[in-house]
Amino acid sequence: MKKLIVVRHCKSSWKDLTLNDYNRPLNKRGKIDGPIMSNYLSQSIQQIDFLHSSSSVRTFETSKFFVHKIKFDEIKYNDDLYHCSSSSLRRIIKNHPEKYNSVLLIAHNPGLTNLINSLTNINLDNLPTGGIVEIDFNCNSWENISTENSNLMDIKFPKQLK
Repeated sequence: MKKLIVVRHCKSSWKDLTLNDYNRPLNKRGKIDGPIMSNYLSQSIQQIDFLHSSSSVRTFETSKFFVHKIKFDEIKYNDDLYHCSSSSLRRIIKNHPEKYNSVLLIAHNPGLTNLINSLTNINLDNLPTGGIVEIDFNCNSWENISTENSNLMDIKFPKQLK
C-alpha cells in the first residue's frame, strides 16, 4: 500500500511587487490556514515517511506548519517541483524510493489539480490554496500507482474547517 497526500501551498502574498513569483511569502490568510490544515491532517496521521516540497518560499513556509504537527522520516525541498506539470509530478512520484510508503507532496497549481484528476476518479476544478487530498494506492510500488488502484481517502479545503 502506498499513500500520497497532496497539499497545495497556502495563500501567498502579492503585496511586495518587487518579489519574483518564487520568492512570494504567505499572506495573513495563508498563515491562518496553514495551522488549521496541518492540525486537521495530524488528527488522523501522526507520521509520514517523506515530505517532498517545492523549494519556493510559500511552499517552504507551508511545509513548516506540517513539520510542527507530524513526524517525517525525511524531508526534501526540490526546485523541480516549482510549477511542475502533472505529467512531471507523476514521473517524480513514480520514481520515489520504495522505502517510502507514505509521501506528503507540497507544490503548485495547475499541476496538482491535474495530477489529482489523473490519479483518481474525481474531476476537481481547482485544488484551492491549503487544500489537502489523501490518496491510497493498492500497490507496493510507486511505479505502479494508477487510477485503477487508487482510493480517494479524504479531500479537505480550508473553508470547510472555518
